[in-house]
Amino acid sequence: MLKTLTVENVALIRRAEINFIDGLNVLSGETGSGKSVLLEAIDFVLGARADKTLICRGADPCAVSCVFEGPDNSEIFSALEEIGVDTDGEVIVRRVMGADGRGSIRVNGEPVTAQMLKKITTLLVDVHGQSDHFILLKEQNQLALLDGICAERVDEKKREISTIIANLDEIDEKLKKLGGSDEDRARRIDYLKYCIDEIERVGFSLGEDEELAARKKKLVNAEKIAEAVSIADSALMGDGGAGDRIGESSRAISSLAAFGEEYEKLSDRLSAVLDEINDISATLSSSIDEDFDPKEIDDIESRLDELASLKRKYGKTYADIREKLASYKDELSLLSDSAADAESLKRQRAAILETLDGVYDELTEIRKSVAIDLSSKLKEKLKELAFTGADFYVDFEKIKGVVSGDGNDKITFMFNANVGEEAKPLSKIISGGELSRLMLAIKSVSGRALSSFTFIFDEIDAGISGNTAFIVAKNFAEISRTRQIIAVSHLPQIVAMADRSVFIEKEVEDGRTFTSVRTLTEEEKIGEVVRLIGGGKGDDVSYKHAENLIVSANDFKKTLK
Repeated sequence: MLKTLTVENVALIRRAEINFIDGLNVLSGETGSGKSVLLEAIDFVLGARADKTLICRGADPCAVSCVFEGPDNSEIFSALEEIGVDTDGEVIVRRVMGADGRGSIRVNGEPVTAQMLKKITTLLVDVHGQSDHFILLKEQNQLALLDGICAERVDEKKREISTIIANLDEIDEKLKKLGGSDEDRARRIDYLKYCIDEIERVGFSLGEDEELAARKKKLVNAEKIAEAVSIADSALMGDGGAGDRIGESSRAISSLAAFGEEYEKLSDRLSAVLDEINDISATLSSSIDEDFDPKEIDDIESRLDELASLKRKYGKTYADIREKLASYKDELSLLSDSAADAESLKRQRAAILETLDGVYDELTEIRKSVAIDLSSKLKEKLKELAFTGADFYVDFEKIKGVVSGDGNDKITFMFNANVGEEAKPLSKIISGGELSRLMLAIKSVSGRALSSFTFIFDEIDAGISGNTAFIVAKNFAEISRTRQIIAVSHLPQIVAMADRSVFIEKEVEDGRTFTSVRTLTEEEKIGEVVRLIGGGKGDDVSYKHAENLIVSANDFKKTLK
């Protein structure tokens, strides 16, 4: 439940703190006193779009905080865990906004986005005003309501469905490995054959691309190589070149052999150098390609392009491509031999889908029985709320081919407020007053099935009076036995029924108007009922009437315990 709301520098409110209780909390006050501002502040802290006009003139920033106590709900804990927020049983939300439009949102001290905040607060609070969109206008929430009413039976079926879908997923995974459907498998086989043919047709030997790149480089630079070789060969073996000079040196030193062994050795070394020079010259000469054909460069470039394309498609290295080729051949062999296995799996899949459809039908029957009961109760409740000719029913439609853990039902709440008119989807209802009372009726007959712990009503009682007003108050009291209600009201019957009354009024201080908020004592509550009746101070008749309203309200609440 919403335990505490603190508002700072919002519109005419400098600071207000309201402590709410379990049960029915009613906010009342003169028109224009600031009741709507309080609800705007609640909307703001729950994640509504920030509006700088909320900020009190001359004050910056504005801030709203709320404390929720004891949200014993796995959905809430999961939502908190998902955004990285810990809780020890309380959820504390604080939202701040400055005049420059900048602000911050924290949940239990952790910074969150407005989207994250809404995910949490929609599970905690359901706000409904006379013209607001209500959570049950969305068809997926209508389905959730039906399922919540018969949660145990529905959950059992959903567990069955979950098991069946898990089996279906397993079959689909096996079929996927076998190529999927017949068409998918045929396309895959054609693709594998194409890839295998391309790899084998192009061919690729280890180191081939490096060798081709080196050969291309040599051919491109053939003229430069020939020129350098010619210069080197001339310097080594030309007339007066290194070969002649070293030969001459070798012969001269050889003539000194008689004068010492060391000269003989030097002569041998010079002979060896001369042999090396002769070999180098021969090697240089052979390195020049006399049969050079410029077309060879084009052929090499074409081959390198083929190999580059192969590497782009199938792997960066020779080893990668060979591995890919082997895997393609293995898969092709598997798919070519898998037709019988695929047929068997498809028969299993069809049988599983048939079983799933059967469980879906069982789930639909459970929902339809709940829908009939809900419609019956709701029609009776609507009569109490002055809808004497109202009609309500749940329209069911099967969605073919869907595989979902929630079944294959598409449901729509249908409503008609007037005799002789055609029922329309709830989302098409235009009248705010009709919508408000209908939503009150729905909450009254199905409050326990709704996930939110707190309901907030903004002047849902507008346009009603007399006995209908007392019936609305009774419905508020009934709902508040299982859900906390915070309601803004102008009706004495509803204020009389309140478990806690909060009074909102304007005050002038230092030439400025401010809104103040205070919780009423029992005696002050009687005075507020007198005011709403239209009586004044010293009006004994109105005072007695107010007392009687509160006594009647208390007597009714005793019957609910």
